[in-house]
Parts: sequence; C-alpha cells; structure tokens
Amino acid sequence: MPTGSIKKNYIYNVSFQIFSLIIPFLTAPYIARVLGAEGEGTYVYVNSIATFFSLVAALGISSYGTREVSRAREDKHLASRLFWELSIIRLVSTLLCLIPYILYCLNRREDAAVAVACGITILSVGVDCTWFFQAMERFRTLMLRNFAVKAISVILIFLLVNDRDDLLLYALIQGGGILLSNLVLTGGLLRQLTFIPLRRLRFRRHLRGTLVYFVPVIATSVYTVLDRAMLGLITQDMAANGYYERAHKIINIVMTVITSLNVVVGVRTSYLFAQHKTQEIRHHIYDTFRFMYMIAFPMAAGLCACAANFVPWFYGEGSEQVVPLLILFSPLLFIIGTSNVLGSLLLTPGGKRGRSNRAILTGAVLNLILNLILIPLFGVYGAVVASLAAETVISVLYLRFSCRFISVYRILYTGLRYLVLAAVMFVPTYLLGRGMEVGVGTTLLQILTGVIIYSLCLILTNDPAWQTMRKAIARKLGKGR
Repeated sequence: MPTGSIKKNYIYNVSFQIFSLIIPFLTAPYIARVLGAEGEGTYVYVNSIATFFSLVAALGISSYGTREVSRAREDKHLASRLFWELSIIRLVSTLLCLIPYILYCLNRREDAAVAVACGITILSVGVDCTWFFQAMERFRTLMLRNFAVKAISVILIFLLVNDRDDLLLYALIQGGGILLSNLVLTGGLLRQLTFIPLRRLRFRRHLRGTLVYFVPVIATSVYTVLDRAMLGLITQDMAANGYYERAHKIINIVMTVITSLNVVVGVRTSYLFAQHKTQEIRHHIYDTFRFMYMIAFPMAAGLCACAANFVPWFYGEGSEQVVPLLILFSPLLFIIGTSNVLGSLLLTPGGKRGRSNRAILTGAVLNLILNLILIPLFGVYGAVVASLAAETVISVLYLRFSCRFISVYRILYTGLRYLVLAAVMFVPTYLLGRGMEVGVGTTLLQILTGVIIYSLCLILTNDPAWQTMRKAIARKLGKGR
C-alpha cells in the first residue's frame, strides 16, 4: 500500500525542491564569479561527457524500477527481489561504462584531473537506490538525506573554491556529494530488505523492460547533455558554453517547481493503473495540468520581463549574453511541463513507454540535425533553437499519443487560459523594469508586482485553482475556531 498521502509526499518533495532552488541562487552567482565563464564552461563541457556515460550506466533502471516496485510494494519479498536484481544489473553496467571513460580521461591532455573527478558521478550510479524509495513513496527519507548532503556540499564550495585554479576541487565536491548521498541511502536500505540468494535471482526477464526505458534516456541525452559537448567541439568556445549553462541553470531551477508534483503523483498513478481506476487517473492528470500551467506560464513571462535586470546583478558583470539566451529558453517551462505531465502520469505508468520512445527518438534526431546545422551558423543561439524545436515536437507527439485517454482540447484550453493571464501580468512588469536601474531591488519589485497582478487576475476570473485554495483556507480557518 502507499506509505503516505499525496499531500504529505508532495510537501516533502516540494520542501526539498524549495531547498534545491535556494542552493543554486547561493552558489551559481559565486561560481560564475570565481571560475569565470571559461572555467565554468570547461566544467560543463567535461561533465557533459561524464553525464552521458552515467546515463548509459543507469540503463533506464530508475524509471523502470520505480514502475515495477510501485506495483509490487505490498509484497516485501517480491519488492526485495526486484531491488537486488535491478541493482546488480546496474552495478555491472556501471563498471563496464567506467572502462571507456577511464580511457577518455587518459587521452585528454587538458583538464584530465577534472575529467577524473567528474567520473565520480558515473561510479555513484552503481550504488543509487533513489528509485526504490520513490517507488515506496518514502519521500521523507529522500528529503532528509538530500538536505544534509547538499548543505555540506554548499559549505565546502564556499570554503574551498575561491578562484579558477580551484576548478578541480569544485568537480570533486560536486561528484563526491552525489556518491556520498547514494552510499548513505543505500546503506540504510540494505538493512531493511529481505536477502535473496544470488542463485534465485533472475536477471534476463528485466532486459527487455530496461531497454524500453534505456532508449529514450539515451535519445534524451542528445539534447540535454550532448548539446554542451557539441557546443564545445564545434565552437571551441568554453565561455559560450558557460553562458549557455548559466541560462539553462536558471530554467532548471524554475523547472523543479513546475515538475515537483509529477514525481509524487506519477508513483501514485502507477498504483492506480494496477488497480484499473481510470476515472481517478484522469482526475489526477487534469488537476496536474491545471496546476502546472498555472505556474509555468507566469514564470516564463516573469523570466522574460525580469531578465535584463536580473542577470547582471545575479551573475555579475560580463554576463549580458545570458539575457537573450534566458528569454529564448523560457518557453521550455510550459513545453517540457506538458510532456513531463503526460510522460509521468500517463504514458509511463500506463505501460505506453513505446509510444513515448518514438516521440523522444524523433526529437533527438531532429535536435542532432539542427545542432549540426545551426551551431556552426549561429553558435550558442543555434543550440537553444534546436532544443526548443525538439522539445516542442516531443510535446506535440505526446499529446497525439494521449488523445484517446484524455481530452487534448481541455488541456490546450487550460494552457491558453493561463497564457492570457500571464500576458496581462507581463506588460506592466516589463515596463516597470525598463524605467529603473539594474539591481536586486528592481527585480524584487518586478516580482512583487507580477505576483500581485497575476493573483488579482486569478481572483477576478474566478479561477478553479483560486477556488480550491479559497476553500482550503476556509476549512483551515473553520478548524481553528
């Protein structure tokens, strides 16, 4: 049975996501200043190679394992057996991936030590059991573990990373933090599992299932990881890679808020699919889309309105090139949000991974082709356009594959509603920033203005989300009397 309500698990997940939002806002400006665009770009380029090997080592087991264990969590013996089988497969694949990566490090003349440090992330894949805790809906344990490890990493970054020469230390802290957190989590889990003799484990039955999840992971890496590698290889401009990473980092920070609910609801949806509760699944999907669009569109509009004032003081002087990149990237918030909801709540838990694979492969091929054409012509801007095109195609195909289960018209109408409200908020927020000097105060005033205007729009239009919040507040006040 589920080990916690969706509300509680969502609170745990959002609590960590908020913490994850705060950390980059502390470290990103600091790293931008001490490492510089070139140093940061070098780390991003080398780490992108290590990340690709990490994705290969993972074999898609995180998604596959979460789905399988979530269906078997009422049977401790079966859940334990799945854990041992998938963990051993993952450990073997990790060791195999380390061999070519070590050869890559040996043949790298510059920053070989940094490449070795980034390789720690590959090793951490072999002992990662986060997927098992997600399947069991034990988000509190994950939250506490991640809180501790990330806090330690932040402290070490501020204490030890002081200039461009500390790039190696930065890479060690980043990779070591991931490895340490996985080791701590795995050590605590092993004492709670049922031991299954090796001779009773069956590995072959998982090969096809993991392959179904592995293909889209590799395809996705073409436009989430290799774009940095291709930028470095084609342009040989590490500073441009640094600017690209800074813009993308802000998008990722905001994206964690938008997709945080999907992690929790997706696990519960897998359980509901096993119980054949179709109407309840649809209810979860429509509610999640409404929540996602309600925050994705105003956040995208807000980034566009505040970018010119926000980037210079956040990343420091010389970061002006990040502004147009951030504006170009902003539509990804609702584009990826759409595919993420459908993938997490419908296609994956509903056993339709083959369809999502076709969409992701299509997007990956398109992105690769566009990168090869656009990066030589337009540099970093070409990489951004290629990513936008690929993600848009994927979301459109996801909607097409889901139209028999849910109403695409209802989803698009929901998105259009919040797009209009976000546009109303954008105009005064943008104009306010144009008439003021660059600084923290200006950005805070723009954010406050945008929040007030958007909230008023929700209230005046009697938005369903606002109705839900108002009723929840009324119930809380009623209980408090």
